[in-house]
Amino acid sequence: MNLVGNLLIAPPAVKTSFWHKTVIMVTEHHGNGSLGLVLNRKSELSLTDFGRQLGFNINLPGHVYIGGPVNVKNLSFLHSNDWVSTNTMVINEEFSISSAEDILPRMATHDLPKQWRLFLGVCGWGPNQLLGEMQGEAPWKKETSWCTANSDLDLVFGSDHHEQWCCALDRSGLEFAQNIFS
Repeated sequence: MNLVGNLLIAPPAVKTSFWHKTVIMVTEHHGNGSLGLVLNRKSELSLTDFGRQLGFNINLPGHVYIGGPVNVKNLSFLHSNDWVSTNTMVINEEFSISSAEDILPRMATHDLPKQWRLFLGVCGWGPNQLLGEMQGEAPWKKETSWCTANSDLDLVFGSDHHEQWCCALDRSGLEFAQNIFS
């Protein structure tokens, strides 16, 4: 499975820590490590308040999401491919990620893609760390290794928090079963 653009789902055995019931989209995976965004950790900070803190009038519903515990001031804009910024990186045929300085001014004018989420922070893994975690290799454990699933616009943008985790975990199980019987 190509990890980029796909989902990592914390298994039910992960009961504590930041990773409990997380759904992560992998945005980069290469020899130097991996990056991703936690999709289902909504912060208390509204988009309007976030914009106001930075001097932008962003009159939009919603909240900023916590993308991960690394580089917590790093702004990432995960979105559908119908929109581009000055540094947009296409993840796959459905998703792109941007982090340019023109994002907030464009949000203030409602120049937006059809589907999107704004994140602060990212998830990061060193070389071979993510694969080791997925395979349950020491020092990681098999019972807490990541589940995986294919992503789509509805699963990524159409649900949130616990519902998103349940839907992603269901999809992971279904895809696993389909691979066994195909």
